[in-house]
Amino acid sequence: MYYLEYILCNNFIYTSNIDGFLGGITLTSLLMKITGTFKRDVDELQNIFDFLKKNWAGYEVNGNDQRKIELSVEEIFMNMVRHNPNAEFDIKLIVEKKNRKIILSLSDFEEKPFDITQARDVDFEEYFRQKKSGGLGIHLVKEIMDDIKFVHRNGISTITITKLI
Repeated sequence: MYYLEYILCNNFIYTSNIDGFLGGITLTSLLMKITGTFKRDVDELQNIFDFLKKNWAGYEVNGNDQRKIELSVEEIFMNMVRHNPNAEFDIKLIVEKKNRKIILSLSDFEEKPFDITQARDVDFEEYFRQKKSGGLGIHLVKEIMDDIKFVHRNGISTITITKLI
């Protein structure tokens, strides 16, 4: 289930089912926040992309930034699925628009947290010398997003990425 919150300047919050879009209100006067939960499954990627695409117009995100955001979310989501396959809980995605920023947070239960912000930079000479494949996703996310944060509390890891639009 997806929810959309419209937060007016006077802190009034209107929450509706994602399909019950508010009519007649100028989105530039609102802060927008949508929340979705997704099963720990590769097949959920299309649902995540659909979830994001339903809201691009309201967020006023251009096509190039949309692709960067989707690629980053895909990389983080797939790492959560791949490296924590036995977790019982769904992965939560929150998307917020604040002024000219899109802020996305992915939260997952992790017994052994992995802080994406502490991942080493890629030494491309060494990478190609060893003829490696894969392992560039985190580097790519760091390059195409404007900010990345990691928090681990009470067994829940949250990776927050920000794109200036």
